[in-house]
Amino acid sequence: MNLGALLLDGVKATVLGMATVFFFLTLMICFMKLLSKALAPFSNFLEPVAAQPKKKAKKKEAAGKTAEISAEDRVRALAAIEAVKLFRAGK
Repeated sequence: MNLGALLLDGVKATVLGMATVFFFLTLMICFMKLLSKALAPFSNFLEPVAAQPKKKAKKKEAAGKTAEISAEDRVRALAAIEAVKLFRAGK
């Protein structure tokens, strides 16, 4: 076989492959649209129940939550702050 025939066969295979992919993708889109319309009545079947809105915490309760930090966590936070300061200073 000559080079021209091989190239022509390659082009034919490429076009056939691309046409096949295009056909199946078009078919898939059509089926998805069809299923979308068919299943529209069941669209809210699995939606979770809406949660009740939470009441806002009082200022005293919010202030009390900051006091719940342990001493060990405070030491770690201060150590991290000092480490960042030393890093930025280049030491």
